[in-house]
Amino acid sequence: MRVLRLIRIGCSVLFGTFWAIAFLAIFAITWFAPGEPAAFPAPVEGQAVYDPAGVLSPDVERALETRIDGIEARSGTEIAVYAQVDPGATEESNLAAAGDLMEQWGVGREGFDDGLVILVSLQNDLVHGKVSLFGGAGFLRGYLSEGDLQSIIDEVIVPAAIEQRLDAGLILAVDAVDAAITPEGTARLNFLRQANGVLGIVVAPIALLVTLGLAFRAWRREGDDPEVLDSPSILMAGPPAEMTPALATVVRQGKASQHSVNTILIEMASTGRIAFRNLDRARKMKSDDDPDPLTDPAIEVSDGPPRGGRLGLVEREAWALIRRHARGGKTLTRERLWILNGLMEPIREALEVEVVQLGWFTRRPSSLITVWSAIGIGEMVAGGAALLGGFVIPMSGLTLVGLALGTGGLASWGIGQFMSQRTSKGAYVDAMLKAYRRTLEKTLEQARSMQQVVADETVRILADTPDKAVVWGFALGLHDMVADVLRRGLEDQAADPQSAQPAYYPIWMGSSPTSFASAAGGTGGFGGGGSIFSGSGVPDIGGMFSAVGSIGSSPSSSSGGGGFGGGSSGGGGGGSGSF
Repeated sequence: MRVLRLIRIGCSVLFGTFWAIAFLAIFAITWFAPGEPAAFPAPVEGQAVYDPAGVLSPDVERALETRIDGIEARSGTEIAVYAQVDPGATEESNLAAAGDLMEQWGVGREGFDDGLVILVSLQNDLVHGKVSLFGGAGFLRGYLSEGDLQSIIDEVIVPAAIEQRLDAGLILAVDAVDAAITPEGTARLNFLRQANGVLGIVVAPIALLVTLGLAFRAWRREGDDPEVLDSPSILMAGPPAEMTPALATVVRQGKASQHSVNTILIEMASTGRIAFRNLDRARKMKSDDDPDPLTDPAIEVSDGPPRGGRLGLVEREAWALIRRHARGGKTLTRERLWILNGLMEPIREALEVEVVQLGWFTRRPSSLITVWSAIGIGEMVAGGAALLGGFVIPMSGLTLVGLALGTGGLASWGIGQFMSQRTSKGAYVDAMLKAYRRTLEKTLEQARSMQQVVADETVRILADTPDKAVVWGFALGLHDMVADVLRRGLEDQAADPQSAQPAYYPIWMGSSPTSFASAAGGTGGFGGGGSIFSGSGVPDIGGMFSAVGSIGSSPSSSSGGGGFGGGSSGGGGGGSGSF
């Protein structure tokens, strides 16, 4: 049992983590994916200045290479100068092409992104053109901002190019960059980039391991069940006297849920205390629909003697609550029905209190689940804030920390859903319920009617009447199979109306088997075109079981330098000018 529970937890966490990472990857690809990049020839080892346009003299190229080599030796910053002929270039396209060149060649040190690209695109006359300076993210924050680069373009390169002294303008521009690359700026950039590396390589894995480790440690201490062997050989020979269908849902699920409340409603209906009406319309109802007593979903409250024995302690509390909610009337309709789930919230708490008092759980499950769900959500929020900050700054190390916290938070939330701890007695009861569910499942699979189901000796341990078999099938999550058996029974009766044993049908579900019989043709086929009362004369039994969970909630309305080091252009920018 422990191994199976660990597998369930692991699968839930891995499944949630997979979809979270997949969502982030799709978001990053679609949001940050660049357009079609410009194509440049491969760089030459040891060369930083390229002149396919043929506008730079050998002396100017050597002067630029010497200055760029000195900058790289002193600070590690890499600079590429590229002059080409591109008559169709605009200032915007030229700046984008400079970024593409940085990305393609890897101008700047990897992890530091301290490269600078100077791209000149000339007209065919080799006199007029565009010039752009594009700096990596590290270069912009360590030395010159985008505004500073634009000033160099406007005040140095463009005036010189207009005077047809482009080569002199490029030398002056590199000199201005050289002056801005100070030892203090280099030290600051190195520190920040190293800190970014520590965040991504050291802090992010630690954050992930800590969040996962704390959640798993808490589960081992407060959520792990005692070891109990579960196998098909285990039978429910003598169930606990206090066992009820609603308590069974708590033991199986590890907490009281809406399914637990729905089971109580089904049980009260099966004992004649309430009856559902127009249940098949519960999911179709809109809050702004006009009221119609003939078609609106409702619950009839009986004032006659119940059948089927006494209810459990919590079930009696729920029955008293519903009668108070009816305020002396016999029907819960529309708005009064819509708030039923809110009124039944104390019943969920009472179920958890009872399983603790019975010695089946060490503490109320929902309290610890809520705590760890909140911790997980808090970690995910912190991770989202770090992830957003990583893209806005940008800071890749912070992005990784955000991913780690988000993943760890998702895992904490997932583990928190299993933070209920059964006692040895409770673990044994859970094993018996699993065994009983297997028996009931196989019996339902083979039976043609509910009478055949309750004829099984093991099934009769908890369900000795068809009504009880329906309730226990619902409680143990087999309502679809129960619906199939009911449907098969009605089919057999439609095929042989003179059968000695009429098919059982739970009329308290809100539809009558007579409507099914009237819909059956002479050959046993199904007919009926539907009406305002329901979609078909044939009862949608499975749909009505599913609709039980929606009758107590308010429905929605119908409106609604050579040898570049591998720097990246991501997060970089610059400016452009025309001459």
